[in-house]
Amino acid sequence: MKICYVSSSGGHWEELMCLNELCQKYDCFFVTENGGQADEYKGKNKLYTVSQINRNEKGFFKKFIKLFFNAGKILKTEKPDVVITTGALVSFPFCLVGKLKRKKIIYIESFARVDKKSLTGRLVYPFADLFLVQWEPMLKCYPKAEYVGGIF
Repeated sequence: MKICYVSSSGGHWEELMCLNELCQKYDCFFVTENGGQADEYKGKNKLYTVSQINRNEKGFFKKFIKLFFNAGKILKTEKPDVVITTGALVSFPFCLVGKLKRKKIIYIESFARVDKKSLTGRLVYPFADLFLVQWEPMLKCYPKAEYVGGIF
């Protein structure tokens, strides 16, 4: 089995790195934003970087469309069986393109989300194969989710 791990930089990346030990058991690769932790990543697995994206910036729509093309290209090259993400917006195109390519999608709602949905969580929830929350009150927001406790 091959796993694609994707997240934005910052806290989402830190949470994703808590799952890094799965790479000892499965073939995997990572996707995150340029700069920051991507520059510091010293893992033995392949790392792809994409442009940072902010929905409030000028030119967002053009960058977002480009991100879908990048996601398609990376997923076509790597052919993962599963896409695992902790968010945020940079991961949505990978989840949607992955789903269209019949890949399993596993979304882990951020540890920072205790009782309110994230934007990416709202977008991915309807089609995720497995949706995990780290706080029990989040089950009210996402009734079909599974509570797993903190991954930190």
